[in-house]
Amino acid sequence: LFGIGAVLQERDDYTTIRELVPGGPAQLSGKLAVGDRITGVGQGKDGAIKEVVGTRLDEVVQMIRGKKDSVVRLDILPADAGADGTHRVISLVRDKISLDKQAARKTVLSVKAGDATRKIGIITLPVFYE
Repeated sequence: LFGIGAVLQERDDYTTIRELVPGGPAQLSGKLAVGDRITGVGQGKDGAIKEVVGTRLDEVVQMIRGKKDSVVRLDILPADAGADGTHRVISLVRDKISLDKQAARKTVLSVKAGDATRKIGIITLPVFYE
């Protein structure tokens, strides 16, 4: 899967970021946040940005996905901005979205407590599963 690493949902005619995939381009860039709304999508560094407000979610997802190392530009309306708020355009380089970074991991540590050594198990959950 090649894309930006964001889980999207449709809310009030806007394509909204519901979740950022750990280790994905969107999360690593620091330019997107949960709740941000995508109002336009452009291909490449200088392709025209097409407005996507009111567009079906699956169509927007297809516009955002693309070849590895290609650029997609997003016109973003921040989560805390009103409908007339200031937009910003960000560029992201599509990459392979590794679901391994979302997987639960386990670690076992040996801890000394007086004369005894105890094993402690740690489970790391980068994301919660539905």
